[in-house]
Amino acid sequence: MHPLLQIAAVAVVAWLPGAALFRVPRLDRDRRAQLEAEERAFWAVILSLGISLAIALALAALDQYRFERLLIANLVLAGAIVLLWRSQLLLSEARRITVTAAIPVALILVCGWRFFPPAEYAVGGKDPGVYFNEGIQFAQRGALVVHDPVVAAVPPFARDLFMPGYVDLQGVPRVDYYSTRFMGFFIKDPEAGTVVGQFPHLFPASIAIGYGIDGLTGARRTTGVWALLGVLSLYFAGARLFGRLTAAAAATLLALHVVQLWFARYPNSEVVMQALLFAVLLANARAHVDRDRFFAPVAGGPHAVPAVRQRAGDGRGRRRRRAQRPRRTPAACLVRPATGCGGRARDDVPAGTVTRVR
Repeated sequence: MHPLLQIAAVAVVAWLPGAALFRVPRLDRDRRAQLEAEERAFWAVILSLGISLAIALALAALDQYRFERLLIANLVLAGAIVLLWRSQLLLSEARRITVTAAIPVALILVCGWRFFPPAEYAVGGKDPGVYFNEGIQFAQRGALVVHDPVVAAVPPFARDLFMPGYVDLQGVPRVDYYSTRFMGFFIKDPEAGTVVGQFPHLFPASIAIGYGIDGLTGARRTTGVWALLGVLSLYFAGARLFGRLTAAAAATLLALHVVQLWFARYPNSEVVMQALLFAVLLANARAHVDRDRFFAPVAGGPHAVPAVRQRAGDGRGRRRRRAQRPRRTPAACLVRPATGCGGRARDDVPAGTVTRVR
């Protein structure tokens, strides 16, 4: 794909639908217009990614995903908003760009220096490789559950030799999957040859979008982009809850932390949850403290992601228990002073907003 077409595709996937939705003259649009210019841009990206991923998952559930169809769906959605409200979408009363916009720009530059180039982790067998290959399969096959003709061609009398059926701890045959095709890919039905990846499909869907933009290179860069968004989400949430200086210090420390660097350079879903979690905290504060009705559904939408993430190990009991064990990430440590473990939070933090991070 030509570089100019790649830039256009990125704009359609990660900016256009969210920017149009953010400008809709409903649900206290004047209040949203008074947000800092950098935060308005941040919300345009977060909303666009949520819309793009939802459309991609819906298309894949129908075995109809193609990157071109995702672009068309986003363009149709943005075009419908423009046709409905037209000139009303102009934010003439919006706040202008100020010097504070230099902070997120500096964070983007630091993250770009630290998080790229990503690791070339494409070999299956372990979680990062499974995520990556599941995303590539998502992009190439256009479906969540793919049909493998090799599996379907194995005669019934030979299945126990090549793909023995699994049983649970009581010796009862499993009903969620039949056997394994490769490590991390389960055979759902040996007769039909249906195979599904082990992990939830949100992060692989984003890898598929990266693959559509720039092939394997774009797919590998997806994790770094999510990690960058995680740093920005921490900054904007921290600026609202604790002040801009504290937020800038926390986001800078997070970007420089070796664990954040480690997670940013190989495929994992933790960086996705990090970015969406802090975006939810910010939306929750905007909805409950600022009484901005627009952010109430925004705060509720991504709340399902951490719950889905806990099901990443469904299929193997040991992996499920490991997935449910809480992890201490650098972002969690930076929020720790606001959870009653030291430090002092601002008085206008809504009850239950940050304390539930623990």
